[in-house]
Amino acid sequence: RPFTPVRPDPTMSTTTTYTLHAAPGNFRAFKALIAAEYTSTSVTVAEFDAATIKSLSPTGKAPILEVSSSSSSSSSGGTGTGTTSTIFGSNAIARHLARLRRDSGLMGSNLEEEAEVDAWVEFASQDVELPATVWVYPVCGYMPFNDAAYAKAKKDLAAALTILDKQLSDKKYLVGERITLADIAVVSALIYPMKLVCDAKYLKPYGNIVRWFTDCVGQAEFKAVIGDVVMCKKEIPAKQ
Repeated sequence: RPFTPVRPDPTMSTTTTYTLHAAPGNFRAFKALIAAEYTSTSVTVAEFDAATIKSLSPTGKAPILEVSSSSSSSSSGGTGTGTTSTIFGSNAIARHLARLRRDSGLMGSNLEEEAEVDAWVEFASQDVELPATVWVYPVCGYMPFNDAAYAKAKKDLAAALTILDKQLSDKKYLVGERITLADIAVVSALIYPMKLVCDAKYLKPYGNIVRWFTDCVGQAEFKAVIGDVVMCKKEIPAKQ
């Protein structure tokens, strides 16, 4: 019996909407929103509601992205079907939005560059975010100050910045010749440290990072999410 392919309905149209649930000013949400700017993807940021996030995310944690798709056909009077899925984890969300337009180059231009981008995204999460938050959160009053943890955080962040500065010694961006999700992820993790605690004295050994960071945050796609970034002039002390 010959196979008869099912032909797609030429009158069928699909609409996809994206809703991000995250606390206001959440640096982990920045990378997703900046990636969306580069892929010209409209993302609605929902009003933060802990109960909603708990119901949507398997982990009960933000950020979480709702992806709603609806299909309708003019031949059937406009009726159709709809589906909603959720993506949890800030890196997974950012990668998803970055992949929506391959021509954006956010995931690199080939498989090798895509692997490099992934590596730097993980570097941002594992080597930058932890010491950065331990240093910055007491300043913002989000966690109690601990002198030993504070000293270790500064040391650990310096170790990460040394690696980053070396990578940027002969490169404009972390991977390839254009901004990728690698740059977006690392810059997002550094936003608050650069604004609040990393003063000129601390950053003196990292000239390549300062050049790269100011270049990135000066891009229109970054400014649309984080506004103008004023670099720290003097470290703000932690609340004790």
